[in-house]
Amino acid sequence: MQRKRVEGIDFWRGAALAIILVNHIPGNVLGAITPRNFGFSDAAEGFVFLSGVSIALAYGEKFRRNVVDAAASLYGRALRLYGAHLGLTAAALALYGVASYFTPWDFLGSENSRAAPFADPARGVVGILALSHQVAYFSILPLYVVLIALAPALFACASRGGLRMLAASAAVYAAARLLGFNVPTWPEPGYWYFNPFAWQFMFALGIYCGGALKTRGVPYHAIAHRLALAFTILSSLVVSNAFGLTPGLVDAAGRYLDWDKTDLGVVRIVDFVALAYVLHFSKITTALSQTRLFPFFTLLGRNGLSTYSSVSLLSALGQILQEASLASPALDVIFVVACLGLLRRIAAAVEQFTLVAPAAAE
Repeated sequence: MQRKRVEGIDFWRGAALAIILVNHIPGNVLGAITPRNFGFSDAAEGFVFLSGVSIALAYGEKFRRNVVDAAASLYGRALRLYGAHLGLTAAALALYGVASYFTPWDFLGSENSRAAPFADPARGVVGILALSHQVAYFSILPLYVVLIALAPALFACASRGGLRMLAASAAVYAAARLLGFNVPTWPEPGYWYFNPFAWQFMFALGIYCGGALKTRGVPYHAIAHRLALAFTILSSLVVSNAFGLTPGLVDAAGRYLDWDKTDLGVVRIVDFVALAYVLHFSKITTALSQTRLFPFFTLLGRNGLSTYSSVSLLSALGQILQEASLASPALDVIFVVACLGLLRRIAAAVEQFTLVAPAAAE
C-alpha cells in the first residue's frame, strides 16, 4: 500500500527550495526578503529537518517490519542521490566553463571551488567522486547522502525510544563541536561546508518529529508556545537590525552568539525549533492551503530531487549573470519568476512521467 503524502510537508519543502534558489544567487535583490534576514536559521535547516520528517514517515514503519529491506532501500536512495550530485556537479562545471570560454568574464575563480577540476583534472575528479571536493552552493546533496546513509542507525536507536535517539545524536553533535570534528576537503584544503557530524542533529530532530506525527502528534504546551513565539520575534528584531531602525545590532549580537552555519550553531537550532513550533500551531499551513501558492509549492516539494537539481543549475545561471554584472533589480525579479515557472513545468512533467511509467510497465 502506497504511503499517503502529507501535503503540508511537501508545501514547506517546496517553499524552502524556492528560497534556496534565491539565496544561492548572491546579490539578487529578492534575497533581502528571504527568511535568513529575519532569523538566525534559514532554508537549509528547514530542508534538512523536513527531510528527516519525510524519512520517518516513509521508512519508520518499514524498519519495524523488516530492518534489512528498509536499510537496503535507504542505501539505494543514498546511491541515487550520490549519482544525482555527480551529474549536477558535472553540469555546473560545464556551465561555468562554457560561460568562461565564450564570454570575457572568468567564472572559474578558486573562491567558489570551481577552479580545481580544471587546474588539475585528475585530482579534481577524484575529489568530486570522493565527495571531498564540493563546488560552492552544491554542498547540500553530499550532506543528504551522508544523512540518508546514517538513517538506519538513527532508526535503530529510535526503536529503543525517540528520546534515546535524540540523546545519541546530541552527543555526536556535542563531541563534534567540542573537539572540532568535520570532514576535510581535498584537493583544496578545508572542511565540508555542512559539517555532517553537526547537521545530523537537525536530521535526527526531523526523524523524531516525523515519528511523533505518526503516533501521538507534537504536544502543545502554552508556555513553550509563548517562549517560542517570543524567541522568534526577538531573533527577527536582532537579525533585521530592528527592521533597519538599529544599524549594527546584529553585528554586535553576533559576537556573543554561537551562530556558525557550517557547524550548525546552537542559536540556529533554537531559532529553527522555535519557528517550527510556532508555525505548526499557528494554522498558517491550513490558511495557505486555500491559496494558489499551496498547490504550486506542494508540487515542487513533492518532486524534491528534480526540483532541487533544477534549482541548483538555475541558481548557477543566476550566479553567472550576477558575476558578469548583467543583472539589475528588475531583471533579478524577472529571472526568479521565470525560474519558478520553469520549475513548475519540470515538476509537473516529472510527476506525469512517474505516473505513466509504472502504468506502462503493467
